[in-house]
This record gives sequence, C-alpha cells and structure tokens, in this order.
Amino acid sequence: MKKVLCIMLSICMILPFGIFAGASGENPITERPYTEIEKISTENPVIVVRGMNFTGGLQYDRGTENAKPVQPEFDAGELFTYLTKTLAAVISTFSIEAGVSVICEYVVKLFSGYPCDNNGDSLHENITPAYYPLSASHYPELLDKTSVDETSIVASLVSRYGGDMVYYFVYDWRLDPMDNADLLDDMINDALESTGKEKVDIICCSMGGSIAMAYMAEYGYGKLDTVVSNTSVMFGADVVSDLFQGKVLFDAGAVERYLSAMVPSISGLVKFLSVTGVIRGLCNFINKFASKYETQIFEESLIPTFATLPGFWSMVHGEEYPVCREFIFSGREDEYAGLLSRLDAFYNSVSSRRQEITDGALSAGVKLAVIANYDSPLVPAYERAVYHGDGMIETSAMSGGALVSVLGGTLSEEALSEGDSKYVSPDKCINASTCIYPEYTWFMKGAGHVVGLYGSDAMHFVMALLESETQPTINSWSEYPQFMLSDANETINMF
Repeated sequence: MKKVLCIMLSICMILPFGIFAGASGENPITERPYTEIEKISTENPVIVVRGMNFTGGLQYDRGTENAKPVQPEFDAGELFTYLTKTLAAVISTFSIEAGVSVICEYVVKLFSGYPCDNNGDSLHENITPAYYPLSASHYPELLDKTSVDETSIVASLVSRYGGDMVYYFVYDWRLDPMDNADLLDDMINDALESTGKEKVDIICCSMGGSIAMAYMAEYGYGKLDTVVSNTSVMFGADVVSDLFQGKVLFDAGAVERYLSAMVPSISGLVKFLSVTGVIRGLCNFINKFASKYETQIFEESLIPTFATLPGFWSMVHGEEYPVCREFIFSGREDEYAGLLSRLDAFYNSVSSRRQEITDGALSAGVKLAVIANYDSPLVPAYERAVYHGDGMIETSAMSGGALVSVLGGTLSEEALSEGDSKYVSPDKCINASTCIYPEYTWFMKGAGHVVGLYGSDAMHFVMALLESETQPTINSWSEYPQFMLSDANETINMF
C-alpha cells in the first residue's frame, strides 16, 4: 500500500493539468442542442490562446513516420516489475526509503518526455506542439463543431467572423512563457498584416492566461482591443502554489466529492466508505506518509520532472513565489542557476505585477472580461482543493480573488458581509466584492473548465464580450448577469 501511495503522491502533481487540461468536459459531446451562429463582420481578428494540452498536445518527431505523442503510457507489466523491485529493495535493505526511491525512479521514467534541463529548455529537441501559424481557414481540423476543447471556440468564431479573421495560438506549454509571448507577438503581427486591421482580440484559456500576461508585460497594449480570460490562470493558480510549497493534503470530504463527481456509478460505494470512516482513515494515513517522506518524494521525482518546467512556475501566485522557490531549490541554486534566472525574470516582470499589468491595459483602453466557473471538485491532493473550482482551477484564483466557500458549504456571515452585497451569489457560495475587477467578472455555476462549446449559450456570451463596443460589465446584458447557471451543454439559466 505504501508503495502505491508514493505513485499517487507523485502523480497528483500533474493530475490537475492532465486529463482535464484545457477541456470543457470529460466526455466528447456528439449530440447536443445549440443555437445557430449568425455570421457578422468584425473589426478585429480574434486569437484563441489555448491552455495546456497534457495528453495529446506534444509529439516526438512530429511530421515524420516516427511521430508519437508525448504522454505517459501505463504498462501493467512494467508497473508490476517496478512494484517487485520496490518490494525487493525494502526487504533487502529493511528500508522504506529504498522502496520510495524505486517508485520515484518509475515516475521519472514514466514522464520522461516532459522535463526541461537545468536551464529550463526541453531535454528533447524533437518534441513540438501542433502549430497553426496561419488563419483558421487554412486548417479544416479546427472546424470540428463536436469538439470539447478550445477548437470548439475556434469553430464558433469561424462561423461568426469567417476563417480569415480567426487564429489559434498553440505553443509548448512546458517552456518559458516569455518565449511563448514572443511567438504570440509574431502571430499578432501576422494577423494584423494579413487582415489590414490595427488591433486584435484575445481569448486566453487556462494556461493561456500566463502567455497573455507575459505578452502584455513585454509588448504593451497597443495591438490589443479586447482580452477575455476564459477560466484562465491570468491571476495564478492555487494548485501549483500549494504543491510547490509541499502542501500536499488529502481531505476526506474533498476526496469523497471528487470521486463521486468523476465516477458517478460508484457514488453509493463512496458514500458508504465515507460514512464508515474508511475514506477519512485512508486520507489520514496518506497524509502522515506524505509528511514523513515528503522531502524524498519531491527530490527524487517531482524536482527532476515537473519542477523544471517554466510553464508550471508561471502559475504560481506572485506573493508566494519566493516561498515556493526556497522550498524547491534551496541548496540547489547553483545547479539550477539557468532555470532560476528565467523563473526570477518572470516573477519580476509578470507574476509580481499581475494587477499592475491589467490595470495598465484598462488604462490604455483595452477591454477586459474575466470568466470564472464554480461548483466542480478539484483534484483532492492539496490544501486549497477543498474550495470551489471548475474541475481544474480554483474559482478564487481564476476570478482574481473572490471569496469562495468550501465546496458543499456556503460562505460565513463575515465573508458574506464583506463589501457590497450585490456581488454575492444567490447560493451564497461566492462574494465577488474582493475580486480585482468585480464589475468585469462573471461566474458560471456548473460549467466545466474553459467554456465555449460550439453554438452554446456560453459561447454566445463569449462572443458578446468580444463584440461589445465599450468595456463590458456585469450590467451590460440582462441575459448575462454576474452569476449564471450552466449545464453540461453550457446552456445558461438564471438563478
């Protein structure tokens, strides 16, 4: 059991960015209601900046006969071999630490395609994402109306504005966001030259929020008209901030909610295990084990893999970066000097200045809209995972600081009384008074991570944000109030 838990603790680092990364839902939706999209002309080309595509976005030797995806391939035989090696190590040395080392070795091997070197560059030069440098009209694969990821947004926008006015920015999410911002600037310049327009609109999805912030920090606001943060990490993410401080925690209530939501067919069994105290006992055991072997697990598996990725570090909250940096790299500063130089540069120019950057954009006339979803459980492996999220990112983080209740509960009377009551959700789970921009921030209860299914109500809302001639606010449309209800098809209802 202890050996298996080591795997769980190592994998929990990437679960939030894996299966659900950049997706609007868990399963493909092939038949669902949607509203036809009327084609109109637009003043600005639109660039969709996608989120992290963990399981299918990167490939070895793309475009060759040797091409294959960069993603973990779980082989039962190999796993059994490593578990056998683990048991042998423990028995031969009378040491649990020896077994932990074997499991960490397996984790590093399993995710060997992702790490960067000590300078923050990819260890493998033959790994690339699928780039789409031209407008969407050149790529038929981007017009899939049944897609549940960002390509559904692209397909909707093509129907609305035409393929020559829509661009899809895909990048290697592991690498330095400042370098990816340079690539985004190239696309913006190409879009403006091709269309003859003066400004672009950007929809940044998930990790795309880091790229958008890096772009504005480096290139300013002169080429931007509207920026829509679509459940993005523009203001950081709790999950990386917690885990890069070693704040691993399996909360029994969070585990129960997560398992019931992810595998509804076993919700009855999960409830039984909760009532009988089995889940709580297992979580206590995991937490004690994680605390005891935390240093070894981080040093031997997480640091040489995911802690080397500048893209992950771009999601750390600015005020928490120094603590995270110390926790991960203390005593290793010389070894990781090149990587730390990049991380420090992003901290100094972007993550420590997030509100300054967005305030500057608004002052320069850029229109800004923030979409944050709630009522979905987060991967229950870190301290702040007990709160509302969209299945991947925390509602408080993506909204720029809303007061958010624990999932399954409501805000305290003190939290409800904070600020203006008009910003409190009808279900008393959210108080948007403390958001950086409460007037420009919308919440959808029940919507998944990254909204924009083809022709859905949510997609029409996103297009309304893009088409607003003035700064949109929560009072701009009666059909799109600050707090909305959404189902799996992104049909919007009122509270």
